[in-house]
Amino acid sequence: MKLFKQKGAALIIFALILGLAATAFFISQLDGARIRIERDKKTSLALAEAKAALIGFATRSGVATGAARPGELPCPDSNNNGTANAPCVANVIGRLPWSTLGIDDLRDGYGERLWYAVSSNYENSTRATPLNSETLGTITLRNTSGLIINNGSIGSGLVAVIFSVGPPIRRQDAVNQLRSAANQNNPTHYLDVALGEDNRNFINSNVNGFIQGPILDANGGIVLNDKIITISYNDIIEPVEKRVIAAVSNALLDFYCAPDSANYVNKSCDGATGNQFYPNPALFSDTTCLGFANAGPCNSNLLSNRGRLPVTLISGSWNTTSILRGFSTTNWFQRNGWREQIHYAVAPACIEGTLNCDGAGGFLTLNFAMTNPVNRVIITTAGRVQLAQIRALNTDKQNEINYLEDENIAPLDDVFTRTVAAAVTFNDRSVNIPQ
Repeated sequence: MKLFKQKGAALIIFALILGLAATAFFISQLDGARIRIERDKKTSLALAEAKAALIGFATRSGVATGAARPGELPCPDSNNNGTANAPCVANVIGRLPWSTLGIDDLRDGYGERLWYAVSSNYENSTRATPLNSETLGTITLRNTSGLIINNGSIGSGLVAVIFSVGPPIRRQDAVNQLRSAANQNNPTHYLDVALGEDNRNFINSNVNGFIQGPILDANGGIVLNDKIITISYNDIIEPVEKRVIAAVSNALLDFYCAPDSANYVNKSCDGATGNQFYPNPALFSDTTCLGFANAGPCNSNLLSNRGRLPVTLISGSWNTTSILRGFSTTNWFQRNGWREQIHYAVAPACIEGTLNCDGAGGFLTLNFAMTNPVNRVIITTAGRVQLAQIRALNTDKQNEINYLEDENIAPLDDVFTRTVAAAVTFNDRSVNIPQ
């Protein structure tokens, strides 16, 4: 009887031990899942912040120095100190230059700094002029199945990629990643290879690009744990076009009001005024307005109130610091061919020969405008070429139909539109200077 009780107590103890072990295992699994979730969350937040900082940098470019181009991005950091290393080495991959971007030292969920690569069309050193709405990304990206989803060879490439490298693994080329001080700037020990694509190197405008992770082998083991967030053409060009047409609007207000009295927020004049009219456009067919070298004469034309921004005015001239002059030196607007990309319309009441917009002929209308639809000026960026549009030759560039869409191409009215139905192909972007 005593032996039976001892055996029963032993079984109870054994069962308790098994229960405690199972509970501990269950808790450890929960803890592991919770840790993975927190790591993934930190990684996602770091990647998103890095992307926002790079887009912000691209949008600010051109403000501090005339040589900079709206849309350009810094070179990678190749020595792990947070600062961009210029000039960019062709096809170089490095860390995110967080100090150059003016942000915190971002880390992924494993405590690793983020890595980064930029298209040669968008790097800020050395600059390949021009950079405008026609400038495409050149980086190729594959999905986790190895299929190309962005192709830098055919004009659908990416502008930049940002990596979270995750923990070290054994690469498929048998290299065991060792993140020592000696290897801290060697991408082999941080970036992985899978399905024939090696993230440690790439070629612009080539199918040798990057591949998304994570990727597992047949046994469920990790072979590539690089997580990538991308910056596309559309990510960059929308805020850049907004910045460019805002700068053009401000330059026109400077001319109308005089620079020291232009109110950019209210789009009006504070105090004394300058010319008190807006210059007539140059004809859209005037080929002297084209290109990114010095432009001219690109004359204002009294017979039209729509066309391109002129260089030579009938009355007066641009301020010596205006971006609308035809000189390309230290002038990001001219040196990057933005004069080709922008359509300019001025109300007949405000053209040269009038004063304070009191001329005959009325004003312009911008449908779906954010502010008063009765306008003195409408400025439109034409965006990337659309289906059936051709801008290869000067003869193509003389025709507004190769730039504008929908209501904006109506030849004989003074009505424009800011937006259209979703089903209509349309990428014009307009701002107005209201009456």
